[in-house]
Amino acid sequence: MSDQFVVNIEGENIVPEELGRDGLKLLQHKDCYKLDTASVLLAWFAASFVRTGKPCEMLELGSGTGGVSLLVSARSPNAHIDGVELVELAYKVFCENIKLNGLEERISAFNCDLRELPFDIKNKAYDVVFMNPPFYDGTKGSVTDTSVKSLHESTARFSLQGGLEDFVRVQSLRTRTSGGYAVMCISPDRVPECFALYEKYKITPVRLLTVHANAEKPAFLALIAGKKGAPNAEFKVLAPLFINEEGSSALTKRAIHIYEEEHSDCFI
Repeated sequence: MSDQFVVNIEGENIVPEELGRDGLKLLQHKDCYKLDTASVLLAWFAASFVRTGKPCEMLELGSGTGGVSLLVSARSPNAHIDGVELVELAYKVFCENIKLNGLEERISAFNCDLRELPFDIKNKAYDVVFMNPPFYDGTKGSVTDTSVKSLHESTARFSLQGGLEDFVRVQSLRTRTSGGYAVMCISPDRVPECFALYEKYKITPVRLLTVHANAEKPAFLALIAGKKGAPNAEFKVLAPLFINEEGSSALTKRAIHIYEEEHSDCFI
């Protein structure tokens, strides 16, 4: 790739990576949380609550460098996405990713604490609010490294700048009351906590999907969706998603469909 594709952010020269969908490219800074399996699956899951062909307002809480919002935009061409990110470096990379892909009309980035949202967001109700909140509450894992990279990643992985309840409370406030969807991915052991918070903030759980490395492994990720303003909505546990075939690194047909094929899933 020629030098014209190298972007300098905070003294770091970054070469865009192919996202593998709609020709989109992604800049990832070494000191920021990187796009991973959870990110890709969250984008797929969130997009599955968008009605085809109808305008859709979406909000991502804790958007990092914007990889999930980019993937959602590719899956949902009728959606406009607002992304909120606290860490200034990640926000700067997010803005560059929007410009790199010419998505200024479809994605807007905001550098703020989700607990202190700007008027432009507080004045809106969203059809889908999606998020990958901190997996841990600060009591698990090590957060003793004080390097810049560790601080950026810790903000994403641990509840250092707002805990799970803060995320769910804001998610509830910004989700459209007349049937909007609240979507998240989380560590499976925190699902009961999520459901308790959904009850507290008047979100009715409607879908639960567990993700496993293969059929022999316990779940490493849970995808959850709730509906606002629908206390009698039906709850469904979806068939588990296995990423790899048993005893092999080969992707399952379902994983291939999610990763490589056109978006056709709808869980509404």
